[in-house]
Amino acid sequence: MTKSTAAVLPLGLLAVGGAGMFMSSSIGTGRAPFLLQMARDLDVDIVVLSHMLAGSSVAVGVSSFFTGPLAGRLGRRGLLVGALVVMAAMMAGSAAAWAYWQVLVAAVVGGLASGIFMGSIYGEVGDRVSDSQRGRAMGWLIGGQSLALLIGVPMASWIGAFIGWRGVSLVIGGGTAVVAGATALLVQRGGTTTRAGALRGGMLAALGPHVLALLGASITERICFGMLATYFATYLQLAHHLTLVQLPVPLMLVAGCNFLGNLLGGRVTDRVANRPLLYSVAATSTAAAAVALFVPPWGITAAVAWACVFMLINGASRPPLFALLSGVSPQVRATVLGINISCASVGWMTSALLGGLLVAAEAWATMGWVAAALSLTGAALAWFGRARPQE
Repeated sequence: MTKSTAAVLPLGLLAVGGAGMFMSSSIGTGRAPFLLQMARDLDVDIVVLSHMLAGSSVAVGVSSFFTGPLAGRLGRRGLLVGALVVMAAMMAGSAAAWAYWQVLVAAVVGGLASGIFMGSIYGEVGDRVSDSQRGRAMGWLIGGQSLALLIGVPMASWIGAFIGWRGVSLVIGGGTAVVAGATALLVQRGGTTTRAGALRGGMLAALGPHVLALLGASITERICFGMLATYFATYLQLAHHLTLVQLPVPLMLVAGCNFLGNLLGGRVTDRVANRPLLYSVAATSTAAAAVALFVPPWGITAAVAWACVFMLINGASRPPLFALLSGVSPQVRATVLGINISCASVGWMTSALLGGLLVAAEAWATMGWVAAALSLTGAALAWFGRARPQE
């Protein structure tokens, strides 16, 4: 890639987009180290908290599904800034809640805003970046989510040891408000919006069999990732008896591997023509890593090491999948990417509910086999979707 070609990347958009993805992910994953504490504080079972996580994922899916039409009417800049403001307000409301239903409402409304932001930013970047650079661009956006694990979750765990989950909610809300201000300054008015003609009937035109296969792969990938991202901290606490103060280091190592995988996957995606094969190989390798992580009775060092391998491979699989999905015609690209966020939320919802049941039973080996089966299914679906749709 030459310097002149690299210069056309919308760096300001990618910067605020990655930061916004960090905060969008943090409003959910930032709760991961505190599920046991939240259950005690709110006097509910951890399975009930998994319903809250699932409800938030459903909200993300519902709102992102309609992001295309909303962008066509309101413009993406307004959606991006407004969604971040709502997320900040909901985190503040969660910190002040005294009952589970209040936390549930804040999580669902925050999820609605998160879906709007993610659908808008993926659509904007997809329209602004050429296909030859889309792997790197999507890798940076996805990397924002990984940084939420690399920095957000470990820091939340450490800070929460002193100020509790409510204080962490306020910190996340404040950070989201700062990103909203930066987005208002850096994203220009009158940016790309979805054309009205593309909105009418665009959804049916977008959902060909190959796109549906890729969306199915997206669901399976998010279930596998979501189970580990949401419940790995709980796994370390229950299976290896780590405290909140001890969690940051292993969580940072694991999340760092996922972030590195995003960056490597983005670069490889822009250099490999057969993107379906690239994703299928990564998904198959993820399946093997999932079994290796949960099935043998590892000690803490080996468990963290295998989690790092899992997250590295999983992170590398995301850019080729997003590049495939964004490779459709411009008329339906925003629609496909919005639907993909909805499908991802289905994966998150399933991972929250299924993972919650498995964690409650401490069925770690079963979690490994389930993740492996889903990863292999995703590999097969991506291979079926190898005939990329064109205009």
